[in-house]
Amino acid sequence: MINTVIFDMDGVIIDSEPIHQALEFEMFRDLGLHISDEEHMNYVGTSSIDMWNLIKEKHDLKKTPEELLFYGRKRYWDALEQNRVPLVDGSVELMQQLYQHKYIIQVASSATRPTVDKVINHFRLDKYISHRIGGNEVKKSKPEPEIFLRSAQQSNSNPWECLVIEDSTNGVRAAKKAGMFCVGYANPGTGSQDLSMADLVVSDIRNLTLEVIRSFI
Repeated sequence: MINTVIFDMDGVIIDSEPIHQALEFEMFRDLGLHISDEEHMNYVGTSSIDMWNLIKEKHDLKKTPEELLFYGRKRYWDALEQNRVPLVDGSVELMQQLYQHKYIIQVASSATRPTVDKVINHFRLDKYISHRIGGNEVKKSKPEPEIFLRSAQQSNSNPWECLVIEDSTNGVRAAKKAGMFCVGYANPGTGSQDLSMADLVVSDIRNLTLEVIRSFI
């Protein structure tokens, strides 16, 4: 029986992938990088530092991944403060229902922990979320399972008692490698993602009801 629900953040709680992509392609242009949509899609769901490390390996970059991470985060935080990052329809309502029914709610995001904290505080979600973890707090980011296994440890739950909600190929792979149930959210803003490894795929978070969650046994 599920006792812990782990939310990815970008693309699941907040509909942030379009603004992320826009800001990242702005940075690519500023850096003189020619990165295709296909290459960019491979980075969705990975941590920002891993993305910049991979780009640095493949392209000639003078700036360090750490410098680029800081610069990109500053741009994203500005967009958040300007209310350019909307919530995903139904995400907060689902959290409220889970909270009322005593589920442990966690956030496990490839974003850095400062960004996770900033988003949670900005939308005043801290009441519902018992634990959170960012991509900079694990050695290997998604598609590796470390972040989700750490989440299970934080709530003293077994992997098979956890349900992960993800919108990316890398996130779904990580959840299944961790031995957890996974719902894939086919968010149009995330682009073409292979969610076929998920136990269930929904096109609207509002279709993920308590009855559906209770069916995972």
